[in-house]
Amino acid sequence: MAEFERERAMPAPAEEVYSAASDAELFDQWLPGNITVRPTRPPAVTAEVNHHPEPGVLGESPEQLRLEWGLRGSDEYSGWLQIASAEQGRSHATLHLSFHGDHPANHGGQAAEEVDRQLDETLARLARVVAHT
Repeated sequence: MAEFERERAMPAPAEEVYSAASDAELFDQWLPGNITVRPTRPPAVTAEVNHHPEPGVLGESPEQLRLEWGLRGSDEYSGWLQIASAEQGRSHATLHLSFHGDHPANHGGQAAEEVDRQLDETLARLARVVAHT
């Protein structure tokens, strides 16, 4: 099992960041390319695992300012995004991914470095989305 986590300051209050992050119409602007969400109710999620698309699930907890996702019927991949308030009308977002089984990221090396890079890029894209909403 491998766990990856990044945190980044966000340019708006926590509620605004969560609102942008949980808006299904904006998902494709900030999520990494290996996760796609169709804006249906509930949102239809597909995650790419080992280069194969797999059906996923997405849970929203507005009262906790948290999104959680994973693969449908499997614990091989899961993740969450938690938004928390900070001083002076700012906030920060924590993005966490877990890989179980034989996912390449579990073996370190280039695959794990790619996950780290995607976490940083994903949070940077979310910050840009928030700044423009």
